Amino acid sequence: MLVSMQPHVPSKVKAYSMKHITIILAFLMTLANPVTAIEQRFSDEDCRGVYAGIVSLLGEANKNWEDREQNPIGSPDYVKHTNVIKWTVDVAANYTTIYVAFCAKVE
Repeated sequence: MLVSMQPHVPSKVKAYSMKHITIILAFLMTLANPVTAIEQRFSDEDCRGVYAGIVSLLGEANKNWEDREQNPIGSPDYVKHTNVIKWTVDVAANYTTIYVAFCAKVE
């Protein structure tokens, strides 16, 4: 005689759980739908500030890139400038995402 190792769960409980999971998934999909999302835009002044921040961060990365080239590879100053470049470019990329989401004109 074969014995099942799976616990017995009444079919009513399985159906009840799947019904709730289906409803929750359907609800989450509507939340993520950009068509149903409330359109929120930053003011023009805020957008100019975000843009200026992006330009400033990229300028700082460029300055550090030039300073880095004057140091031998692997030196402490080279590593320091490399880390500053990575940080400023990462932050600029994050602000760019915000700018595109909340400032870019949708046509």
